[in-house]
Amino acid sequence: MKKYSKLFMSIGLIVCLCGCGQSQSGESDDIWQKVDEAEAVNSGAKEGEGSSSVAEASAGDADSYSDFLDSKAPAIAIYEGQESEVWFKDLPQDPQEWDSYSVSDERVDLDNDGKTELILNGPYGGMYLDERAGKYFVLAQGEGTTGELSYVYYEGKTYIIHRDTSHGGRQSYHFDCYNGDGEVTDAFDLTAEYWDSEYDFYDSDSDFTFRGQKITMDEYEKLMKDIFNQPSKAEWGAETAATEFGYDDNSEKIVNDASDSFYDAMEAFYGEYIYKKDCDGLEGSLAIIQEFDNSREYSIYDNNTNGYRFIALGSNVEYIKGNKFYMKYPETVYEDGTEVFKYYVFANHGAYLVIFETDENYENPEYIYTAWHKY
Repeated sequence: MKKYSKLFMSIGLIVCLCGCGQSQSGESDDIWQKVDEAEAVNSGAKEGEGSSSVAEASAGDADSYSDFLDSKAPAIAIYEGQESEVWFKDLPQDPQEWDSYSVSDERVDLDNDGKTELILNGPYGGMYLDERAGKYFVLAQGEGTTGELSYVYYEGKTYIIHRDTSHGGRQSYHFDCYNGDGEVTDAFDLTAEYWDSEYDFYDSDSDFTFRGQKITMDEYEKLMKDIFNQPSKAEWGAETAATEFGYDDNSEKIVNDASDSFYDAMEAFYGEYIYKKDCDGLEGSLAIIQEFDNSREYSIYDNNTNGYRFIALGSNVEYIKGNKFYMKYPETVYEDGTEVFKYYVFANHGAYLVIFETDENYENPEYIYTAWHKY
């Protein structure tokens, strides 16, 4: 069982820039930020970094773009068959402005021709420039929040990506593989759509597509792992659990005294949840269900592939504090009435609950699993 002491983890961020179009709720924003943070932690680097397509710029590669950077020659941009010129001097270059461009130190073979291209940092992922026979071309550029620019090394080649992951109800990635002539030799989409999801998060009922074909959620998560090294929901739950106790909670403690205030607070936890993998590799279900007679009594069940972890009553919950309730569960009761207790903390995040086992003071939490309303 994985143990956390104080549970601090440094997490990075990729994606979730909300600009135009449909915006998410605060809870959804928090969920997607954590997903992208976990992606950065799991990969140890942003897309493209550490791959064999990334190389230090040779003197020749760097010098080949000097005329463009000195604004002695433009780059040709071709969009829907129409050509236009891009002059470096005309691009916004005030670092205080959000749409500013700057020259990246990174050089990457973006078109798989053995030479590295010029990357301009800028809005929506910036711009990629290619030099061919003494002329400059815009290979790709950011196209807004629905077409943020990035790249990834996949199946032995560099793919340029335009993504839409900052709007509700969808994750969308379009991949283009270029050759040295600026031609697309392979193109495909990878998408997840979950327009009717209550918590703006994909699940097994969502629509997943890869290369024009419907795929399952498991196949989608495998592809996201293979391409971006992004964790699955089960892996993400374990990684982000480390942040759960990394802050001071000054919320009022609501003691289980059978008052309206306690039961009203408890209602936020009611529901049936699924987890794919706990700390011991088990899968199962969690149910926090109010009794059918409309009383304030409720039951808490954890059933898994090894039997069950607890079959608790509402009276086992000692108090609620912030987004967590704290449960003292009599795991073993002897004939003489002696009881052996285990102590659990349930952290509520709307779409999912995170479950921990603790000591008798509800300290030194050990992560058990993350359970989702729908997996």
